[in-house]
Amino acid sequence: MPPDRLTALRRQRALVAEHLAWLDAEIDAQTPFRSLPAKSVAENENNVSPAVSPPTTVLDSPVLIEPAPDALAAANARADEIIANYTATERLDPVAARKGCLQLALALGLLGIAGVIAGYLIYY
Repeated sequence: MPPDRLTALRRQRALVAEHLAWLDAEIDAQTPFRSLPAKSVAENENNVSPAVSPPTTVLDSPVLIEPAPDALAAANARADEIIANYTATERLDPVAARKGCLQLALALGLLGIAGVIAGYLIYY
C-alpha cells in the first residue's frame, strides 16, 4: 500500500473518530433523562478508581411526561382555531387568484420577450 494512501486512510479514520465523539457529545446533550450511576457516596470515599467502576447507563428512550389534560385541551383548541382561521382566509379568494394569475402571465411574457431578444442577439 503506498504511504500516501495509508496517510489518507489514517486521516479519514481520525476524522471519523472526531465526528463520532462530536455525535456522542450531542446525544448526551440532547438526552433529557439519564439514570444515576451505580456507585454510592461510600464508594467515592474509599477512593475507588473510576476505571474500575461500572459505566453509567443512559436510557435509549426516555420516559415521556404526559402534559396536563387542561393544558393539552387548551393547546388543541388554539391549534383548531389557527387552522380554521387559515382555512377561512385562504379558500377561494378571487382577488388573490386574479393577482397570482396576472403575476404568472407577466413573468411568462417577460421570459418570452427575453428569449426572443436573446435569440435575435445570438443568431443575427
